[in-house]
Amino acid sequence: MRGILMLLPCMLVAGCLGLAKTDKAEAPPAVPLNDDGCYTVDLFTKISVEKPATDLPDGYRDFLGSWGGGAWNDVWCHELLISKVEKDGRVEFVDMHAPYEPWAQPATAFRRVGRIDDKGILRFAYGTERITYRIENGKLIGHRSGILGDLHVALKRKGVPPLPTPRPVRVAQAVSTSGS
Repeated sequence: MRGILMLLPCMLVAGCLGLAKTDKAEAPPAVPLNDDGCYTVDLFTKISVEKPATDLPDGYRDFLGSWGGGAWNDVWCHELLISKVEKDGRVEFVDMHAPYEPWAQPATAFRRVGRIDDKGILRFAYGTERITYRIENGKLIGHRSGILGDLHVALKRKGVPPLPTPRPVRVAQAVSTSGS
């Protein structure tokens, strides 16, 4: 018992000096938030971005395409390839991350499904993770909460979103009313 009591002050000092385990989200920045060199994974299967329907609600089409050049909390490189957006807000995409050893995160690429809500926010979840994205000033701003803490990212568009197929337009022919 006396040995345990003697270790207690050492444990308290270690915690006060910051030698105890720290929160993963407080790691020092290694990669700037917007770094074109931020790289995740190579997709071996080509995933095409589908042309959107012409009657998508306002703002939905803006999510389509490839987004990257950002890192969660400036340290964990992240990309999204949003391949399909439907009228009801359903979104299909690939969620990609680079490996990040300090957080024990491997390189990953997962197909996911989310939904754009009535406020224009793309939401999805898996396990303990809750992720949202919104478009702000031409960037895709992400927030993630879960086992890794509170994380933020700003992604830049890497590709041009597809345009809707134009509807045919009838051009009226002018008819002369002067008798010539």
